[in-house]
Amino acid sequence: MAGVAVVVIDVQRAFFFGPDAAYRGDEVVAEINRLTGAARAAGAPVFFVQHDGEAGDEVEPHTEGWQLHPGFVRSDTDVVVNKAVGDSFHETPLADMLARRDVDSLLICGYATEFCIDATARRAAFLGYRTTVVSDLHTTQHTSSLTPQQIVDHYNQLWPRASLSGNRVAVRPLADVLAAEFA
Repeated sequence: MAGVAVVVIDVQRAFFFGPDAAYRGDEVVAEINRLTGAARAAGAPVFFVQHDGEAGDEVEPHTEGWQLHPGFVRSDTDVVVNKAVGDSFHETPLADMLARRDVDSLLICGYATEFCIDATARRAAFLGYRTTVVSDLHTTQHTSSLTPQQIVDHYNQLWPRASLSGNRVAVRPLADVLAAEFA
């Protein structure tokens, strides 16, 4: 494997609109568009992972809340992968799709830091991918005693320190990722 791919996780209407909208949601979506635009210009694949909830859930398939954020700039070459749990690799075709595209490096961003971003980043590292979470392009809602910014900061500190089979998750801001990967 020798290529990089962008994986955008769970940036869906239900999580980014309304009274419980994701922290810094508009900013995160705008900056994800910068990342995905640079990736496409460099010939790197872009994957949008979309969570499929159960019947009656806020992200029940084919409902308004389930739809990807309408602010995304998307291309016909982008791939949508549907998942039913936090880990974007669990019982999905993502790993096979990455292998067919000769991808060994992932740039991960999206929603929810402490759940789907964390589960996917750890699984990617465990599977041997060179894994980077874009530090300013993941977010969450206010759901605990910690603020969303505290959760983001905590995981940005945690990931580089956690070794999974000797493979660490890197954390880099968008500016560094664009300069290093797509300059």
